[in-house]
Amino acid sequence: MRSRLSMRAVSRVMVLGLALAAGMVMCAEARAQLRQDEVLVVYDSRVADSREVAAYYAGSVRVAGAAVTRRGLRRGVFVLDLATTGAAVATAPDISYADFIARLRDPIRNHLVSRGMTRQIRAIVTTKGLAHRILDTDLPAAGDNPSLLIGEYSANDATCASVEAELALLYQNLTAGEAGGGNDSFADGAILNPFWKQTRALSSLVNTNITAAKTFTASGGGPTWLAAGAGASRLVPGDVLIVSRLDAPTLADVRGMIDRASRVYYDVANHVVLLDESDSNGIADGGPNGELDNSAGGFTPLRDADDYEISRDEMLGDGRFFPAFTRYNALAGGTQFFGGPRIMWQAPGPILVLPPAVLIASQGANHNGRPRDQDTGTLADTFYATTFNMADGCIFNSIESYNGRAFGGLGQISFAQQQQASSFIAAGGTFAIGNVWEPLADTIADNRYLLRNFVRGSLSWGEAALSATPGLSWMQMTIGDPLAKAHRSSEDVDGSLRVDAADLYAWERTPTDVNRSGTPDGTDRALVIGSVRAWERAGMLSGRR
Repeated sequence: MRSRLSMRAVSRVMVLGLALAAGMVMCAEARAQLRQDEVLVVYDSRVADSREVAAYYAGSVRVAGAAVTRRGLRRGVFVLDLATTGAAVATAPDISYADFIARLRDPIRNHLVSRGMTRQIRAIVTTKGLAHRILDTDLPAAGDNPSLLIGEYSANDATCASVEAELALLYQNLTAGEAGGGNDSFADGAILNPFWKQTRALSSLVNTNITAAKTFTASGGGPTWLAAGAGASRLVPGDVLIVSRLDAPTLADVRGMIDRASRVYYDVANHVVLLDESDSNGIADGGPNGELDNSAGGFTPLRDADDYEISRDEMLGDGRFFPAFTRYNALAGGTQFFGGPRIMWQAPGPILVLPPAVLIASQGANHNGRPRDQDTGTLADTFYATTFNMADGCIFNSIESYNGRAFGGLGQISFAQQQQASSFIAAGGTFAIGNVWEPLADTIADNRYLLRNFVRGSLSWGEAALSATPGLSWMQMTIGDPLAKAHRSSEDVDGSLRVDAADLYAWERTPTDVNRSGTPDGTDRALVIGSVRAWERAGMLSGRR
């Protein structure tokens, strides 16, 4: 006899199946692609700002001596107090390479090696109050002087870098052999980032040989160092560490940035991505040209594509996002510059953008036709990004030489007044990639991968930022909580302002057209499942297994 199930029984079976799947998803959600137990927060209890940032992020139970008792938003991370290592304080905005090794790199490295954590830790968080710029070994001021930097670049001897970009290769002795000559150490120039353009979680990639010395070969000017050798001596994507900084002008600003990173939610109908180019043909050119986002005049291996245009095209091609979500400007002069409503502009003013911004990508002070503040007549060079309404999770990434300079009270460089990432964070921004010294245009982080992997994708902020940065041991610095995850309204089927297993339940009950194709179908279901289960995949593919 055929057994019959009542409708109620069938319903129970379906719900049970969904519950089991959802249980797996919820478990995976707790083990996000970059997990808290893979992160080391580095602070110095002798520096009040550094200590208080660490306490707010990791919790005052983990950070002794904090002024205020706090639970912490990321209580599962590990912490390292540099004061306990015997190293001298590394507080100045600028630090010599020798002091970087003695006060930052070696204490962190030794801590992880001695505890057997070299393969477990995939990300380092640096904190407000610690140095963020490494001086050139033989011309300390080269990074702040374009002519000196180009001279060092042409001589294949530019060793200045951001602290964060150097810590990404924590276990490498990059200055070995450095004597002021060209190509005499791997600290000269930039090292091609093997995680650049990746779409997989860093924790899914093997890092078995992360502590082994790597070999490189020089390519072109600068130079650009490319991975060489084989086996343990070859640099592979899993050998790189995510390094992100929690910093802003005040402690309140840092706390606000951390809070905003915990609630990133992009509204695909009402938020905007801004791609503000200047003097462009508006076409996604196949090869490099004179546009700043499409340069290949220096570090040739670090060019990917015509960044602003291809970012625009990929955003418009993603059916989840309304066309108005993507705002692109190719022109210059007159009113051809994006500006926000938070100030009054001098006529004729910019192209006014009212919706909250998700990404502010601009040529900034390098853009022609910049508008002026109505009250003072000041050009928008130093404040344009702060004029926009910002969504929680707003990202700043401009093509400006020194937009990451001003942390630690360092301020603007006199001859290059530019929008500072620190001011952007203070005005309500959440994430940024800044340049601490003159970087040359080829090395600027690619918006394409920030959008693909974070705004549209499922990587954490730290992973997305690393995937967007072409070179290591160079001038770029990532700012913001590396563990942050983006939620999108497109996959938020139940309207809870986050994407989780409940949205899969909701979609099964009432299928919705996630990608706006005109019909709810399997593609839409796959988008919901992919967003919910992205974190599960990272755990299943762990490179440490």
